[in-house]
Amino acid sequence: MSSRASSLWVLSRYGLAVILAGLAFLTSLGMAPHWSQHHLLLPFYPAVILSAWFGGFGAGLLTTLLSGVAITSLYLSPAHSLTIRDPGDLVGVLLFVSVGLLVSAMNARLLDAQCRAESVARELRREIEERRTLEAVSAKLATIADELYTSAERYRQQIARLGGVFRARRDGRIVECSDLFARLLGAASSEQVLARSLTDLFLDPVQWQELTASLTPGGLVCSRELHWWRNDGAPLTVFASIREADGLVEGIVIDITDRTGAEAVDQRSR
Repeated sequence: MSSRASSLWVLSRYGLAVILAGLAFLTSLGMAPHWSQHHLLLPFYPAVILSAWFGGFGAGLLTTLLSGVAITSLYLSPAHSLTIRDPGDLVGVLLFVSVGLLVSAMNARLLDAQCRAESVARELRREIEERRTLEAVSAKLATIADELYTSAERYRQQIARLGGVFRARRDGRIVECSDLFARLLGAASSEQVLARSLTDLFLDPVQWQELTASLTPGGLVCSRELHWWRNDGAPLTVFASIREADGLVEGIVIDITDRTGAEAVDQRSR
C-alpha cells in the first residue's frame, strides 16, 4: 500500500470515529428532554462499537474518549468544568470508558484475526493456482514425453525393418537380435545367432575391440563400415551405427555387400 493510500485510510478511520462520537452526542442531546440523565449514555455505546468495528482499536479508543469528555462536560459536571462530584456519576463514566476500551480491544483482535485469515486465504489461493499450473505443465510434459517415446519407437521399428538390430555385451556375446539381423547373417532363426559371438563375425576380430574401445556410455553413435563373415562363410559388408546404452552395445546394420562389390568391379574396370 502506498503512503498516500495509507494516509487516507488513517484519516478515514479517525474521521469516522469523530463523526460517530458527534452523532451519538447529537442523539443524546435530542433525547435529553425525554430520558433520564443516566440513560443519555446509551447512544454512545453503539458509536464506540461501530467505530472499533470499522477502524480498529485506535478509532474505538478515540470515540470512547470523545464520548467520555462530552458526557462529563455536558451532563455530569458544573458548567465549564470536567470534574465529577457525584461518585455514582464517576462510576458510570469509568464503566463506560472501560466498556469502550474492552470493545475496542476485542474488535481490534477480531480485525487482526480477519486480516490474518484473509492473508492465509490469499496464500492458499496462490498456492492452488501454482499447483494447478504445475499440474498442467506436468501433464503437458508427460504428453510430450509419451509422444516422443511413441515417435522414437516408431522410428526404431522403421529402422528395424530396413536394417538388422542387435544388442551385445562388450565381450561380444549377443544377447538380443532381430529376425532381419539373423537373415542378414544367413541364420535360420535368431536363436542360432544368440549362440554366437560378434567377434566371430569379423574378418579381423581386432576391429571389434577397436570399435568397443571408442564407445562411451551415453555417448555419440559410432557409424562405420564393417567386414563380417556370413554363416555359410561368404564375406559380408555392413554399414553399422553402434552406441553403448544400459551397459550393452546396441547396433543397427545394413547389408551393403552388393554395393561395395559393384564399386570394386567398377574400380577394376577403370
